[in-house]
Amino acid sequence: MRNYLIAGVTFIVSFSIAVSAYLQDYSPITLSSPKEYQNRNLVQSLPYPSSLRRVEKPEVKGIHVTSWVAGDRRYFPDIIKLIDETELNTIVIDLKEADGRIAYDADIPLARSSGSIQKRIRNLDGVIEECKKHNIYKVARIVLFKDTYLAEKRTDLAVMNKATRGIWRDYKGEAFTNPYSKEVWDYNLRLAEDAARRGFDEIQFDYVRFPSDGPLKDISYPEGHNEDKAVSLISSFVEEADRRLSQYNVKLSVDVFGLTTLRDDVGIGQNFKQLIDRADYVSPMIYPSHYYKGSYGYKNPNNAPYEIIRLSLKDAIRKSVDQTQSEAVVKEKIRPWLQDFTLGYPSYGAAEVRAQIKAANDLGIKEWLLWNPSVRYTKNALLPHWKGSPAVEAVNSQPTPPVQPQAQGS
Repeated sequence: MRNYLIAGVTFIVSFSIAVSAYLQDYSPITLSSPKEYQNRNLVQSLPYPSSLRRVEKPEVKGIHVTSWVAGDRRYFPDIIKLIDETELNTIVIDLKEADGRIAYDADIPLARSSGSIQKRIRNLDGVIEECKKHNIYKVARIVLFKDTYLAEKRTDLAVMNKATRGIWRDYKGEAFTNPYSKEVWDYNLRLAEDAARRGFDEIQFDYVRFPSDGPLKDISYPEGHNEDKAVSLISSFVEEADRRLSQYNVKLSVDVFGLTTLRDDVGIGQNFKQLIDRADYVSPMIYPSHYYKGSYGYKNPNNAPYEIIRLSLKDAIRKSVDQTQSEAVVKEKIRPWLQDFTLGYPSYGAAEVRAQIKAANDLGIKEWLLWNPSVRYTKNALLPHWKGSPAVEAVNSQPTPPVQPQAQGS
């Protein structure tokens, strides 16, 4: 049997269901009616028109950019230049990062009262306008439940530790806000609405999940918490996000563990099929360096970028197609995160990055995103912008990279 385990999965499957007497009074989310939300005046204070000129959605080929880079006038022009000169057409900008800090002056009461705002992007409207001038498709990335800052400022909104009666923390010392909290939902959805009103073309949620590593057995969850309820809750959040954002003419996407393309019971509430049924796009993080030794029969998956991406995406397609969604539709909705960074052997360069893109394209998946935590992308891996370039013809004519399977454990 093929070994599908990705490094670290052993941490994921050990969710605890125990309830502490000291647990905060969390009640499971029940979706409110549209009328109830209409009475909340969630967006009346925001000085942006609800109907904005959007960049026509392209066949997305994009890169991730941190809020620090997006807000730095020394470096951001280089990002624009890279997009202008290559096949890239999309930028994913962090508005709320994994530390919980909001990168711009958001008009959101809880963000202001908690001190979550750290203006890394001092002129967000200017960044948006610059992207529009260059016809760049703009995606706002919002890290959802992983939020150390808010968890520390508002412990009533945090995932709690039943053993210490304090905030639960993972192995890195980072904290999560409670996925069962309606206030946490509303906080992040207000941010998404603000981003949509300011002119982003798409909202992308990351960490749309429960914690995955750390002392999971010490987590306090509401009575009856289990994997089925976790999956239902995460799927319900995506449904609610879709409903709240529907008036803004924006797309909705979610990032998911690469492992979700293989398994349904990963313990974090992410079910690939349910998410692809609810979001416009799902982006599995299928970085070859993150796969466990022996995965798909490869001793070093990181050294087989074409095959790992191809096999992972084949699994994603297989588990998503049914009578409600055809294979063609599914392929349009899967938009993988691909690796443009080095972690382990070998070092990644143009050949490794291009092999991943080719693997997706060979399966009929035409959209993709590149991730590099340092925002240093391999330009030579990308086709030039202009059509008919000899370089385009040369790359397109290249055969599939010859990758030989390696026996597990050999």
